[in-house]
Amino acid sequence: MTIPPSDGHKLDKEQKDLIRSHANELAGQRSTERRVRNEMLSVLYRLEEYLQREEAASGEVFTIEYFVSEFCKVLGLNRSQFAGLLDTDTSNLNKYLRGQRAFNIELAMKFSRFFHTPVDIWLKVQLKNDLIALHKEEKVSKYDKYDYKKALRLA
Repeated sequence: MTIPPSDGHKLDKEQKDLIRSHANELAGQRSTERRVRNEMLSVLYRLEEYLQREEAASGEVFTIEYFVSEFCKVLGLNRSQFAGLLDTDTSNLNKYLRGQRAFNIELAMKFSRFFHTPVDIWLKVQLKNDLIALHKEEKVSKYDKYDYKKALRLA
C-alpha cells in the first residue's frame, strides 16, 4: 500500500519504486514473530471492517470459517492441527464452522484466546451473518405481528 504525500505533490514512478523498495527491505528485516503478528492484525482488521459495514454491500458474506481459515493460514496450521489445539476433533469443529451446529460462547472464547482477539467479535460475525440470511430469505415479515403498537390498539 502506498500513501501519497498530503502536501499536493505527486510522486513519479521512480520515486514510488524507491519507496516501495525501501519498505520491502524494512519488512524483510522484521522478525518472524513480528511478521506473524502483523499478518494476524491484518486479518483482525478485515474482520472488524466486515462487522462495521452496514450490510454486505458487495454481496459477500464472510463466515466464521473464512476468518478462522485466514488466521490458520497465517499460522501455518491446517484444520486438524487447529482442532487438536482446541481440544476437539476436526469433524466437530467443521460442524460448528459450517453452521451444522450452533456457534456458541465456549467456542468463541477458545477462538478469542487462541487468536488474541476480542471474544465478542466472533459472536458478532455469527449474529451479522444470521441476520443477513434472515433478510435474504425474506422471513423478517413474519415478525411484523410482534408490535407493541398493535397491542395498544387492541386494548
